[in-house]
Amino acid sequence: MLTDKIISQLSADFHQQKAVTIFCKALVVFTLFRVLALWSISGTIAQYQHLSWPGSWFGKLLFLPSVLAHEYVTVIYSIFLILLVVGLFIPWSYFSAAVFFWIVANLYRITLPITSGADQTHFMLSLIAIGLATVPRMDTPRSHTLQIIVYNATVLIAQVIVVGIYFLSGWDKLITPSWRTGEAFQLIANLQHMIHPFFQPLLTNTTVNLVLAWCTIAFELTFVILVWFRRTRVYILAIGVIFHLIIAVALNLYSFSLIMIVSYMIFLKDGDYAFVLARRGVNR
Repeated sequence: MLTDKIISQLSADFHQQKAVTIFCKALVVFTLFRVLALWSISGTIAQYQHLSWPGSWFGKLLFLPSVLAHEYVTVIYSIFLILLVVGLFIPWSYFSAAVFFWIVANLYRITLPITSGADQTHFMLSLIAIGLATVPRMDTPRSHTLQIIVYNATVLIAQVIVVGIYFLSGWDKLITPSWRTGEAFQLIANLQHMIHPFFQPLLTNTTVNLVLAWCTIAFELTFVILVWFRRTRVYILAIGVIFHLIIAVALNLYSFSLIMIVSYMIFLKDGDYAFVLARRGVNR
């Protein structure tokens, strides 16, 4: 039966464990830089945003830092930084993953008035990353098998979420007239507070805008398919990195671009890193 085959595949072993660990650590690095970037403005936000205590004791414990940030934002962020740095050098366990999500959840709550799609993606991936822990290993055969299934299923869920982001974005652009005509890029060119001056003159040509619009649509919709195949996966991810780096520079959307690049790591395999290391050895 199909169900038996799926369970057998999911329970075979921890899939791509080294690559998944690198993905989790990359999330920690992203969060570390996010804390540093938001530090100065978070104090101002906290002064005007009075967060109330949750009703339950669990809620109070979970969101204690975000409530205390109203008066002690420097102390809270210092603790966050220390925990994140420590998290880079310890195994990705259920405990360290839970602490990491606790940090992200409070960071999200502290900066709620200025959160964006990048923060929402960051929040989702950080929550999912709890299921990517492999430490401690369960003792009994049944619990160990369940642990493997949860881990492998979580990897797949994370991949589907990233693919879903691209599908929804690409489909929305495809059915939007301003994107099909390229007019969307003309509108972007008028956002002087966002767009880099170097790119603004390039978006005044209707032909260029039309080409850029359909290239964007094509990339997002083909990503949904090509990322699943071994022969095309690395190429579409490389194109995606270039795509998001251009967005980061052109539109000053560094957080969004970086979290999407980090999300790509969930698609990489142990063999991809082994290949890169082998190539470095040959070049030396």
